Amino acid sequence: MHITLYLNNLWGISATARIASMLSKEFVKQGHKVVFIINKPPIEIETKLPIKVLKGKGDLQRALELAEIFENEKIDVCLGFMRPQSVVMALSKILKGKNFKTNLVGSVHNSDNYLSYNRWYHLPYRFLVRKLFQKLDAIVAVSESVKQDLIEAFFLPKDLIKVIHNPIDTDLVRQKAKEPIEPYLEKVFQQPTVVNVARMEIQKGLNHLINIFARVAKEIPSAQLVLIGDGSQRRKLEDQITNLGLENNVHLLGWKENPFKYIARSKVLALTSLWEGLALVILESMALGIPPVAFKTRGGHVEVLKDCCPLVDYPNEEAYAKVLIKILTDQSYYQSLKNNALTKVKEFSADRVAQKYLNLFEGLK
Repeated sequence: MHITLYLNNLWGISATARIASMLSKEFVKQGHKVVFIINKPPIEIETKLPIKVLKGKGDLQRALELAEIFENEKIDVCLGFMRPQSVVMALSKILKGKNFKTNLVGSVHNSDNYLSYNRWYHLPYRFLVRKLFQKLDAIVAVSESVKQDLIEAFFLPKDLIKVIHNPIDTDLVRQKAKEPIEPYLEKVFQQPTVVNVARMEIQKGLNHLINIFARVAKEIPSAQLVLIGDGSQRRKLEDQITNLGLENNVHLLGWKENPFKYIARSKVLALTSLWEGLALVILESMALGIPPVAFKTRGGHVEVLKDCCPLVDYPNEEAYAKVLIKILTDQSYYQSLKNNALTKVKEFSADRVAQKYLNLFEGLK
């Protein structure tokens, strides 16, 4: 098959770009021809595969360009990443008309569509998205939660949506985890350390995490919290840290191209998101044997962690803190969670997930 992977960009820290890169490698191993199509730079993901950058700035211009590429390159299947790209793909089919031959598979990675568009004045948009998505041959939801969200938000038929979880490149994660960290941080990670990797936005619930960690630090004064990421909430979080007197225990490292070396040196990964699609960082943490803890909120992370690692009722900060304290102090409990994580993550290997996509593509012929 000749497969295109269509996404917004190939930004190095983008989970979507990393997923696309993983799948591309597995597709090539299976003997398929693969090309990337992106809306715009940056191009930071290393690949030897062709990359086409669209010139158009709006959805209609991009849709026309896509249709031309599909026809000229004789593309069999296009896999689009995220809702905006899936919409552009659908438009390309409408604009091309009856001679359109490429199978289109959209994908959605977030479970907040209904939360975002459940007002009456959004109904015209929701029905428009429904109309467009029904032009696609299939839509991949990265979790059952995302599938249910799509049905609720856009009134889509269940059989149009296929659930395929995100993959994890275990070997790459473990290789990058071996890289050295900054010398000044070595003393930090010698202490019982909690880590979080996330954009500093409201969705990620980091205000909860700082409150939770304040409880942990009262019980374990040497405990450390390392936050990797940046965003619009950073200043508020810094003020919260100061007000709680946690300046010596909480470390804001900003964006890091390689977060794995910090995760690997931590004791536990704490996710406090209010909603997620799947949360790739959970799988990456599990691949390193670092147990994740999360709130039981809307998202695929609940499916991943069920019967594996702790899920805490939202927004019970006290219960969450008790779980973290137990992990940091109870070696037997920590080891059992570590074993659970290493076993569970095998289900999400890149080769297994890529084969599920290829089976889907083959079924569209």
